[in-house]
Formats: sequence, C-alpha cells, structure tokens
Amino acid sequence: MPHDAQIEAKVRAEWLDDATCAAWWRWHDKSVYFWRELNAALLAHAALAPGKRVLDLAGGTGDPGLEIARRVAPGEVVITDFAPQMVEIARGFAARDGLTNVTCTTADAHALPFPDAAFDVVTCRLGIMFFWDSARALAEVRRVLRPGGRAVFLVWGSPEQNEFIRLVTGPFKKRCPPPGVSQQFSYAAPGKLGGELRAAGFASVVEETRTVRISWPGTPEELWQRQYEVSAPMRPYFDSFSGHERAECVAEVIEGLRGHHDGREIPLRVPIIVGAGGN
Repeated sequence: MPHDAQIEAKVRAEWLDDATCAAWWRWHDKSVYFWRELNAALLAHAALAPGKRVLDLAGGTGDPGLEIARRVAPGEVVITDFAPQMVEIARGFAARDGLTNVTCTTADAHALPFPDAAFDVVTCRLGIMFFWDSARALAEVRRVLRPGGRAVFLVWGSPEQNEFIRLVTGPFKKRCPPPGVSQQFSYAAPGKLGGELRAAGFASVVEETRTVRISWPGTPEELWQRQYEVSAPMRPYFDSFSGHERAECVAEVIEGLRGHHDGREIPLRVPIIVGAGGN
C-alpha cells in the first residue's frame, strides 16, 4: 500500500496513546497466553535456532519477542516498537524474566535505525496492517536482512470467520456498522500478503491460511474489558454509542463470550494468514 498521511496520523494517535500502552502492560501476561497459538504459527515459519539474531517489529510489550529470545539464546533479539512507552514496558518484562539477550529500542519500521544485513530473521505479528507505507517498510526489512535471511509476518484472516472479533463487535455492528474498513483486516484477502512480499523482492515467498484456537484464561467480563482497553482502533467506535445502547451491546458481548466459557477459559477459533519470504 502506498504512503497514506491520514493513516499515518491515525495510527500514531492511536498507538502512542498513554492509556493504550498502559492497558497492554496491564494485560501482558494473560495476552501472552491468549496469543500463544498465533506465536506458534508465526515462529513455525521463522527457522529459529540458537545463535541467530532476530528483529521483532511492532513488538509492543515484548510478545512474541521474549519467547523468541528464549529460543535463539545465546543469540540476540532486538524488540522494536514506534511507541517509546511500549519499548519501556518490554524492557521491564525482559528484566523481570531474566532475559539478558534482549535489546528493546524505539524504531519506525519505515526507517529502521540498523545497518544493512544486520539480522538473520525479522518477525512481525499483527503489525504490518498498521504500516502506512508497506512498500517502504518491506524495503527496509529486506535491507536489514542478511543474505539468506527470512522475514515472517502474521495477519488476521477473514473477519467473518473470526469467532473472537464477531463476538466482541457483533452487537455493536448490528446497531450501527463502523465507518470504513478496519485496518486490522487490510490483509485478510487471500494472496494479498504474499503478493506484497513478492512485489518487495522477497524470494521463495509462501503464504499459509489456517484457523487456530486462542483461549482467554479468565472470565467473559475480563476478556471484554481487555479488548476494550487494548484495541486502540476500535475504542472510539465502542464509545460512540449512547450510554444505554452501549451497555446493551456490552451485555450481549459478555453473554456471547459466556457461551464459549468452559469455567476456566474461553476458547475461540480465529483465521490467520502467515506470509514469509527470504532475502
């Protein structure tokens, strides 16, 4: 996608927000558990091995970067995010977990502050959808990859088949659909992610669509609150409803999630797309 100044301004406003960053810190540990099957799908294509040097883009509060660090030790992982608040949080979790092979730094994927051929692997989970100039960012990824290196991206697949998204947004959408198309699903069309990787010059590109199970380790009320707090793009939409109507929507969300609650966790099936290419 070409550079879009409006998208850039929107993404910066949403993800540099202190409340959003604080929410990701608050929900970090349970979110790691929630997304573990996404990480497994991403890292299955990353060809990780001890000693490798990995760059994790849009790494947020450190997931999946901290898991990658465990897998490549004594190799190094550089976790980046363009929100400095997120970077500080990731640095704190790395210290808490005793991981000494992790560096956390603020970086914009469109202008990476690293020399050419600096990394064996680049990973990005649920981040490329928010790049406002994907061609430029992918060129930067290729630049910092070593010859023979590999880049792996994970995005959401079809929103219609995503139980999680359908349950947490459905009650709102049936009353008033959100304006425009959500960036979260900008790569949901089969072939789009792989096509952009090929256009950027990556070799041996593969694209895999699969459905995985994510499972929230807590109550329906907690999962709704987590989603409301961390979902920067959707929070204004949720808040656009009047008090009474919003309360009705939230009650329906929680009731829908309760139908999947097994008393301990909330398992949900979601489609994802993984795209990978070599340098």
